[in-house]
Amino acid sequence: MKLTSMFVAVIVLPIGCATPPEVKQALIEKDAAYAENARLMDIHRELLESLDTRYWYWYRYARKLSALDNALKWATTDPEAPETAVQALTKTGMPLDKAQEQARLNHVSMVKLVMADQPALLRVINTMRLKDLPERKGKDGLIVFERGHADMTRLVQGIPDLIEAINQGVEAKFQEDNKAADYSAFDDYQTNLAALRRINGVVKRYLDIDVTVTGTEIRELADQAKKLR
Repeated sequence: MKLTSMFVAVIVLPIGCATPPEVKQALIEKDAAYAENARLMDIHRELLESLDTRYWYWYRYARKLSALDNALKWATTDPEAPETAVQALTKTGMPLDKAQEQARLNHVSMVKLVMADQPALLRVINTMRLKDLPERKGKDGLIVFERGHADMTRLVQGIPDLIEAINQGVEAKFQEDNKAADYSAFDDYQTNLAALRRINGVVKRYLDIDVTVTGTEIRELADQAKKLR
């Protein structure tokens, strides 16, 4: 009899395990929310990667264009310092002639600074400078642009080397400046989200195993259990 009572208790124990529909629906909605979060994070990551790609593309384009513009100016002319720089120096009480010379030194030094990471470019420019162009020194007194000796034929022939030097210099600087964007936070989020979805799935599968037993079935099972010895 004791065995029979224990068996009946085991049979009756699962009664009431039926999961309320609201609980199941909540789990379904939670899983859907996880999936939507994952989708939105993927979109956010793709957007950031696209923006980074475009930024670095225009960064390189602008630097190459600026370098080419400066290089051709110094290969073919003796650029004057910006008038605004001269005016700023004269406002300090500096005589006009000294202000012009100081502005010129500042201008040359600024261009040298821009091209500091491209020594090969400066060498190419100096082989292309048209004859009669004077040498130009920076504020440190060192020659930046040498006296010109080239003619138009040499200038034109040197353009491919000029462009190649610009490309190499800008690309080298790009590799230095372009620190790989850290997208690990997105990876961590997706990993955690995947873990939460697995947990949610396990709970849902467990609650889907409902045992709903009617009173008649319980009595029939009890009657059968009583026959056990």
